[in-house]
Amino acid sequence: MAATQDGGFLAVMKSPGPLKEKPKQLQKAYERWIGFQPPVVEGLASGFFGAFQGAFLGTLMGTMTKGGLEQSQATGVGPTAQMMKMGGPVTQARNFAVMTGVNAGINAFMKRHRKVDDIQNSLVAAFGSGACFSLVSGMGSQPPVPGTPAPNPLMGAFSAGVVFALFQGAFYKLGETFSGPKTNDTEYARVKAMLTHLGLQKYEKNMKKAQLNDRTLMLWDTPALQEAKVPAGPRLIILNHINTYKGRKGSLHDYLNPSVPVQSSS
Repeated sequence: MAATQDGGFLAVMKSPGPLKEKPKQLQKAYERWIGFQPPVVEGLASGFFGAFQGAFLGTLMGTMTKGGLEQSQATGVGPTAQMMKMGGPVTQARNFAVMTGVNAGINAFMKRHRKVDDIQNSLVAAFGSGACFSLVSGMGSQPPVPGTPAPNPLMGAFSAGVVFALFQGAFYKLGETFSGPKTNDTEYARVKAMLTHLGLQKYEKNMKKAQLNDRTLMLWDTPALQEAKVPAGPRLIILNHINTYKGRKGSLHDYLNPSVPVQSSS
């Protein structure tokens, strides 16, 4: 357990335990590590993972498009213009990697830098991903009518960014309509840290739904956690952890941040 608490990736892999638990331990180690990094590093890391997911999705779509082209040739039916423009697996993997990577990177950077998760982050990220997607794919440099001059690629990228941002903003507002306003994650920073330390992070959504945030943390009791639909076992673990900090003599920070292991006095 000491190896996993240190947060080192190699220590997690070398630590004893079932292999199926390694992904969760690695995720926790990554979250601890990224929490100490500047916003730029978190943005780059999120962009890398987002690009990987986009490349995988683009490869699948490109493979399907390639299969459609081959089927069209076999049946004697000419491929559609849309199929021709989309390209093969490599082209679509590149395009989707850029689009999703830039979106994830900008969103993570904005969220960490501004310490708030709102529509502004989504709009800026969508604009950046749309503009980069247009430049890489050449979507904004194609003439609207064959034979006419090609538009300025930068203007095309700007237009694509605006369209992406408008769609993202519409989806964001639509999501708020059905699920309510998005919760500011900074209000649950200590709650998340405590639940992660206790291995109970799956109840984070319960706390947010019940509005049990950092300001209420030291007021949590059995009825409050019952209303949040936290089962008896995890509920007792949480309350025992909080009570340990309540009865502890220390600085104000100790009482406001019950998220780290309590060091036994020697």
